[in-house]
Amino acid sequence: MFKTNNSAINWLLENDNPPVKYLTYLKILDMNPNSSKIISAKNEIMTYKPIKEILMNQIEETYWFDKGKTKNYKKYLGTFWQLIFLSEMQAEKNKQIANACEHVFSTGQAPNGAFSMSGTNSQSIICLTANVLRALIHFNYLEDDRTQKALEYILSSFVDTNGKIRCQVMGLFENCYMTIPKILFALSAMPEKKRTPRVNKGIDLCVKRLLDNQIYIYLPEKTNEWRKLVEEKKLKGQEYADEKKNFIQKHSPLKKKPKVGWTKFRFPLNNSDALDAMRALVSANVEYSSEMESSIELIISKNQNGKWLNEKEYRSPFYTIIEPINSESKWLTLHALITLKHFIGIEILDH
Repeated sequence: MFKTNNSAINWLLENDNPPVKYLTYLKILDMNPNSSKIISAKNEIMTYKPIKEILMNQIEETYWFDKGKTKNYKKYLGTFWQLIFLSEMQAEKNKQIANACEHVFSTGQAPNGAFSMSGTNSQSIICLTANVLRALIHFNYLEDDRTQKALEYILSSFVDTNGKIRCQVMGLFENCYMTIPKILFALSAMPEKKRTPRVNKGIDLCVKRLLDNQIYIYLPEKTNEWRKLVEEKKLKGQEYADEKKNFIQKHSPLKKKPKVGWTKFRFPLNNSDALDAMRALVSANVEYSSEMESSIELIISKNQNGKWLNEKEYRSPFYTIIEPINSESKWLTLHALITLKHFIGIEILDH
């Protein structure tokens, strides 16, 4: 049981962050969704300053940065990113957001259903597809045939391969790991009654892989040695693949160590971290298991008087500042408390 103080909860309920206020009522205090306080907070979500600033920077009420197919992925100014950020902040679909969704469908979706850096199959990205799929589900596009095509891409690329992700993997990983929480978030965003056996299999594959690696303890040892070898020999293509196979065989079994980047939290995310992965497990309604222990201890260790700090900043520009670096983060505090509540329970103290 994690004990927090009432002052931290009251801080989350302040009026400057309506989405956090709404989710605190709903997810922390378990208030009735039809209560006047929740309805009032939900109605104020679109007044949240970062949401307003992102929408103010939209061009022709349709796209951000540039309307070209190769510009949707521009970090962190393109249309893909704004839809991802807006959905993470609980924005509600309006005309501007609907126009933006249509824009990425028409310019950013490849023929194979994936979302792509250029709208082509060759530059399809599975983590991007998962992130956009989750946003589309949030904005009520699940039943749209184009959303179903994106879902099918995830299922054929991840589930039908029994968890082997079809993307170029650098380092000593067998296949990409950082996208696992993103896939889990997307699949778990679907209502349970809408989940097919393939979707449920995908959720199970994600959960198994996260637990097998104790969430963030997945970096193979000898990684630095391998990278140095790649640089020295300038390995590419088939030579890279062959040399990697030989290197892994030579040093097997490779022990795993924590991924340092996953131990620092921020909101919103482009990649993943331990808190994000644990949140994905919450979204799938996974029960506590011992493999989560180190991640739970990590989350608790970052608590400072009931609050969590935003520890990392983006290196590319934004249209808004959601929360400054090294500041107390309402978003991370909310996410940490929801996660701890789900897995070990929380107790709110009066002092």
